[in-house]
Amino acid sequence: MMTGSRWIASLAVLWIVTLETLSQDPTQSTDSPSDLEEIRVGLLTAAKPPTESEFVNREGLVVSGAASLAIEHINSRDDLLPDHRLVLSNMYDTKGTEVGSIQLLTSQWLEGVVAFFGPDQTCATEARIATAWNLPMISYLCAAEVVSNKEKYGTFARTFPTDKQFSKSVLTLLQHFDWHVVSIVAANQPVFQSMKASLEEVFLSHDITIMNTRDFESPYFGFVMDFMKDTTLADIIQETYQTTRIYIFLGENYELQAFMEELDAKGLIDSGEYLVVTVFKASLKPEQKETFLTAADIKIDSYRPRRVKYFQSVLMLFYTSAMNPDFGTFQERVVYYLQQPPFNVDITHLTEINLGPIIDENAANLYDAVMLYAHALNSTLAAGGDGIRNGSTLISHVVGRSYQSITGLGRTIDANGDANANVSVYTIQKDENSTYGHIIAPVAIFQDYNDTQVYAAHAKAKIDWVGGRPPLAEPKCGFFGKKCPPPEVNHTGKIVAGALSGVGLIIMIILAVWYRNWRYEQELASLIWKIDFDDINMRKNDPFGSRFSLITTDSRGSIFKSQLYTKVGVYKGSVVAIKTLDKKSVDLNRSVRLELKIMRDLCHANLCAFVGACADAPNICIITEYCSRGSLQDILENDDIKLDNMFIASLVSDIIKGMSHLHTSVLHSHGTLKSSNCVVDSRWVLKISDFGLHHFKAGHQNPDMGEHAFYQSFLWKAPELLRDTHAPSEGTQKGDIYSFAIILYELVHRNGPFGNCALTPKEIIDKVKYPLDPTMPFRPNVMEVEDCHECLLTTMQECWHEVPDQRPDFKTIRVKLKPLHSGMKSDILDNMMAIMEKYANNLEEIVEDRTHQLVEEKKKTDNLLHRMLPKPVANQLKRGMQVVPESFDSVTIFFSDIVGFTDLSSRSSPLQVVDLLNDLYTLFDAIISYYDVYKVETIGDAYMLVSGLPIRNGIRHAGEIASTALHLLTAVKEFHIRHKPDEILKLRIGIHSGPVVAAVVGLAMPRYCLFGDTVNTASRMESNGQPLKIHCSGQCRENLVSLEGYDLEERGLVAMKGKGELLTYWLVGQDPSYQRTAPLDAHSDSTENVGALQIQKSPGHGPNAVDLSCFPPSTPDKLNRLSRNNRQVSCPGSDTYGSSERVLGASDPGSDKDGYFLCDVSQNNNRRSPPMDSLQRTDQEGFITDGLEEESTPSDPLLPNITDNPKIMNDAAGRHVGFQKNSIIRSVKDSDGLELGEVNGDRVKKTSVADSGIGSHGTNSRDDALQLEVYL
Repeated sequence: MMTGSRWIASLAVLWIVTLETLSQDPTQSTDSPSDLEEIRVGLLTAAKPPTESEFVNREGLVVSGAASLAIEHINSRDDLLPDHRLVLSNMYDTKGTEVGSIQLLTSQWLEGVVAFFGPDQTCATEARIATAWNLPMISYLCAAEVVSNKEKYGTFARTFPTDKQFSKSVLTLLQHFDWHVVSIVAANQPVFQSMKASLEEVFLSHDITIMNTRDFESPYFGFVMDFMKDTTLADIIQETYQTTRIYIFLGENYELQAFMEELDAKGLIDSGEYLVVTVFKASLKPEQKETFLTAADIKIDSYRPRRVKYFQSVLMLFYTSAMNPDFGTFQERVVYYLQQPPFNVDITHLTEINLGPIIDENAANLYDAVMLYAHALNSTLAAGGDGIRNGSTLISHVVGRSYQSITGLGRTIDANGDANANVSVYTIQKDENSTYGHIIAPVAIFQDYNDTQVYAAHAKAKIDWVGGRPPLAEPKCGFFGKKCPPPEVNHTGKIVAGALSGVGLIIMIILAVWYRNWRYEQELASLIWKIDFDDINMRKNDPFGSRFSLITTDSRGSIFKSQLYTKVGVYKGSVVAIKTLDKKSVDLNRSVRLELKIMRDLCHANLCAFVGACADAPNICIITEYCSRGSLQDILENDDIKLDNMFIASLVSDIIKGMSHLHTSVLHSHGTLKSSNCVVDSRWVLKISDFGLHHFKAGHQNPDMGEHAFYQSFLWKAPELLRDTHAPSEGTQKGDIYSFAIILYELVHRNGPFGNCALTPKEIIDKVKYPLDPTMPFRPNVMEVEDCHECLLTTMQECWHEVPDQRPDFKTIRVKLKPLHSGMKSDILDNMMAIMEKYANNLEEIVEDRTHQLVEEKKKTDNLLHRMLPKPVANQLKRGMQVVPESFDSVTIFFSDIVGFTDLSSRSSPLQVVDLLNDLYTLFDAIISYYDVYKVETIGDAYMLVSGLPIRNGIRHAGEIASTALHLLTAVKEFHIRHKPDEILKLRIGIHSGPVVAAVVGLAMPRYCLFGDTVNTASRMESNGQPLKIHCSGQCRENLVSLEGYDLEERGLVAMKGKGELLTYWLVGQDPSYQRTAPLDAHSDSTENVGALQIQKSPGHGPNAVDLSCFPPSTPDKLNRLSRNNRQVSCPGSDTYGSSERVLGASDPGSDKDGYFLCDVSQNNNRRSPPMDSLQRTDQEGFITDGLEEESTPSDPLLPNITDNPKIMNDAAGRHVGFQKNSIIRSVKDSDGLELGEVNGDRVKKTSVADSGIGSHGTNSRDDALQLEVYL
């Protein structure tokens, strides 16, 4: 061991070399780059976020420069990798996701990268892939515990300590102060839950009792909302303080302070009996020594002394701070390289948002990872090995290596490839030079010696214990005083008499028990096979269960189940298999002890080793070696495991070797050989199990075994043994040969011992025992076997011969199957490496297939989302971006509805209405897919389209909408209604061009909505149109004239509500080339039904031309009339929908031209206070209908549903009383525009005060009021 002075001198030399290296110009090199062999390496880190506002978990933004710095230092040194030059790949960003990391890993590999540094967020899958490629991967941040398994991740190492490494330091602290009883309080964040799980595992294996474990909601605000399941910190303390003295707290700094406040409020700090140990997985920065314990309350002078008192009862564990005096220079150089290619980080921008540059121990870990790789590769090349492309060889030089970190601390890589954690203990210390009189300072450090840690206190710093001494983990008398005797009672005589009697009785009992145990131990002293069942650690969550197995490719839970194929325990540090016997006792006679000794002495590489046995009831069991791959039967039933000829030959060879040794041993035979008794260990070596101990197992029966399982266990048994009612329990050698033949059939057929036989196990056993034709015994069907080696098939048939003497022995079988091993290597390890390589290739195919499935599902999801929202808007939402409302200067909007749809609906069932709309909209959707338009929404029979957004198309939007409208109008004339084949749908269309604002409204079900007067005008163009016509505004007409090719007719001036008189036009036609043909493939038949469309071929229009026709048209009819009283409310309207008031009046029952039914009027004087001395009536929606004068109006020839001379009702002032529909205002008004009520959806919710000539109206609260058919 190096002396202290020599160690200090070496450290000084190392720092001088480091300082010189840091001061050198990294661009200079002694050799020309063209003369050096390039070694391309890759960095895997999360650097550039998806959006400029998202900087969570982006370590690459602040540590990536350390990789460039390390590479420059390596390339500038002559003693590291001479004749070689490291080159960093330009690709480095994983986007912080596992998928991105795997994609980047593959791209770098294709680029020729031979070593990987990272990743930082996820690493299990990436490390597995690197192992499959046999390339080294050294991570600087990933903390996943699973990658510590070198059997599965043989080319992975890391310079970042794991939670288990940190947990060792916590354990050392507890052991140093003899704190063997603790309670754990942890925040429910993943990082703290992971640390808690690691602590629990370490404590459990080192006799540290955890009295309580509690979680709290994080971030912690001092209270709990109703939806939270967790309790407050005060509740946790109340529940645990009576059984706790030492708390392990896992949470943020401010949450620790809240916890200490609650302890102080409970009065538990001043006594010095309570202490809190907390863990911070970071190093304490120099500037934090004063501010750490004050946090946000630094200016509150009255609060600071309380914080000082709190932290006197806290021991904090941090990573040991950097000891390298030149660490500041290192940080500056990392910042410099962050700004250089390929990273090009904007340091100014990071500083502005308080994200950096923060060059901490993570950057040092990355620097150390690159340097560690260089040193290991240098050692490998010096030893003559190929470490550049042989990851396992290189990692073997990393494991066990000690190195000096750039932080100045000594580090070691353990056998699992994990760096040890340099942890220090910090407490509050007095400091007169401090602003607040106290600082957080280290008092001890944990030093590693071999495989143990030692608590080393600093010479000048001491812990200022509250009460002057460390607290006890448990009161001397226990938490409830049960460990101390009760106070003496002054009954001397009774006590003495009772004590003497009791002592005498106890002595007699002790002597009797001692003598009995002495005799029992004497009898069993020579039995070396005996195992005390209490010495077996029966863990429910066995740590070995987390190992991956090639048997399973299912989820993590199924892997755990597949590993534990039998009852498992840990005995003396080794995993063992436990076979429990259903027996009340075991008679350890001479024959039993003899066979136990034989089992103990029997040893062979292909026989499952016998560890011992438990003979004490109720835990009578046999302990054997545990083979983690499960049984051969499990492997054969797993379709994910591919068995080629080499694999089968290796397994068959192992069976023959094991059985040959067993047949030549004292045991002579097996007796129950079958595939479930052939187990496979972690190195894929097959071993024979469940042999011998027939006297020990005598009388054991499985009470839960049914008839099916019972007979199935005999499928491997020889027919002569099945027929012999007194067959020996140890079987015969010839019977083992028969069983071996059945196993061979399982291997080559992989469908059970009798293949595809439809018989039950009992029926099979009967046929084997007593065949119908003795010359043709019942055996598995060899005709079902495909691609089987001829020697294997021949040997199989010879081994299950009906005559036992005709069966060969295993020595002969080995000779017969020798061709099976042709071309195989003699060393089984070489064969296993070849097998593992093939399986790695198979695993890559599985990963590729699963990735393809994931991509296909993503496409389906995207297609569904694009049907609901425009594609650019949907893409913004998928990226997590907020969709900002956008203004469009010019778009064209299309509105349409079906005249008489209400009447048609009243004469149809709901399902028929649904079928009608589904057929119609299927037709419409098929047509609009050929134009640059977007369907905004459909409400009932209303259909709304827009063109020109979200992607602008100049003024072409007017032409797209016009062509779409003409196409829809043509198609609807030939549309057939299934249940009304004689009626024709009358489509009324209005189009208008102008500016709009588009936005996404809603969170649960977001909708893309349009706002602006253009929407209102387009709606009015439709409502003031006529059936089977396209009503076009002047603005839209100007665009169409500019585009040319469209035929328009002037309609004249039309009165529009709120717009006055507008000059409008009819769109009557277009250039025939403008209408696009539906891209539907021609069918072999003359017609083809696609959904609700009936597609017919058009002769003479080419092979692929089609016409769209629907069910026969029908004529709209009136809605059913509603007449409950003598008065009705009609909505006669004018010649165009929505252009004038809907006037209340008395007329014959019927409906207006738009299909609105007539509402009846009921007398209800309770709904308003009439100011007039006249009887006033209201309809069911609260409209005033009394106190009005009648006025005759000329009949309207365009209103066929109204009587020839309807009566219009005026009020006393001569004003018409009616309501006006408006898709924006959504209100009910009289003819003067005075508001009479508000419309919410399709119902009038309330009425408001009108002028004095009408009166005030109350609120309509009737639930059964007649619903108005108002389409807004």
